[in-house]
Amino acid sequence: MTGPLDAVEFASRLISIPGLSGAEADVADEVERAMTSAGYRDVFRDQLGSVIGIAGPEGETPALLFDGHMDVVPAAGAWTTDPFRPVVRDGRLYGRGSTDMKAGLAAAIAGVAAAAAAGELAQPVAVSATVMEETIEGVALARVLDVIRPAAVVICEASELAVQVGQRGRAELLVAVTGSPAHAAYPERGTNPISLAASGLAALERLVLPAEPDLGPAILVPTDVISEPWPSVSLIPSAVRIRFDRRTLVGETREDVVGAVAAALAVIDPAAFEVSVSAGSLAAYTGATFDAPRWLPAWRMDSDHWLVGAASQAAKQVTGTSRLGVYDFCTNGSESAGVRGMPTIGLGPGVAADAHTPDESVSVRQVQQAKDIYEQLAIRAAGRPRPPGDDDSP
Repeated sequence: MTGPLDAVEFASRLISIPGLSGAEADVADEVERAMTSAGYRDVFRDQLGSVIGIAGPEGETPALLFDGHMDVVPAAGAWTTDPFRPVVRDGRLYGRGSTDMKAGLAAAIAGVAAAAAAGELAQPVAVSATVMEETIEGVALARVLDVIRPAAVVICEASELAVQVGQRGRAELLVAVTGSPAHAAYPERGTNPISLAASGLAALERLVLPAEPDLGPAILVPTDVISEPWPSVSLIPSAVRIRFDRRTLVGETREDVVGAVAAALAVIDPAAFEVSVSAGSLAAYTGATFDAPRWLPAWRMDSDHWLVGAASQAAKQVTGTSRLGVYDFCTNGSESAGVRGMPTIGLGPGVAADAHTPDESVSVRQVQQAKDIYEQLAIRAAGRPRPPGDDDSP
């Protein structure tokens, strides 16, 4: 071990390596070097190329897994700084991936290393640096969880250091609309699927969706419409495909979501519409391919769960306050909590709305505080038993 890992400096190094989804190999190399240098006792990669580091004693199931993804979205828009040449200005670290989410990943790796170096861990604690989260949430984390099976999971996505106890899920729906082609000069000889699609969109605008007090309303929004064939010149097309983003709530099933949309469309034409959850094959930078159905469940934790309490205590110890909240967006927690029912929270530095924007940045102070919170949370989850009354929380 060469010494303590500086979370801000390490985040800057990660930002300088682009690591778009499916091209994270160089980021993974840097993460692996940093984990090894910081004293992780076991560092390895899985089939998809996610890097997993384990700190603390050997021979037990990790008490906690901190998860952060390595990939970023492209640096679109007008930047005033080079998106891949990180710079600290006015107390903020600028660069693509600063908020989403290389700062959180760096803080987790540094925080767990600090807890282990202090000799405070009685059980192992793990950190995963996963791939392709920007492409499909949860699929890479699923491979990690198959290998190490931790007792609980912390998703290090930006939360302004609030403890996130849930999130809406995400489903990508495909609606196939079938018509019958005809010459555009004789439209009456065919059935125009574009007209059917327009009626379907209007019907789905009127569809009543569920809502929850904490997670908010479910959402159904069209994101693209494509005719088949495309372009269709002087020809009524034979089909139209509409893609929808459906934000789901806890307890909604695939059958619930698909069935409600199908029922609303069947009123227009019982034979013209087919509704499905999209899926496809993706390739990781390792060359491994995997199926990726776009069904990512919502989840929510009880506020009195030990993990929520431990994270809140750690946040209060470091910052003087603690807050609970929920993510408005989808995270890898859809796999750990939504699919597997594992105890899961979210907690990370940065403002979520700053992600994917030009001049993306994160508070340097929050990155440093996140490292300290993760260190204290690791100790609370996996630390050595303390004598009664020996509690360092304020």
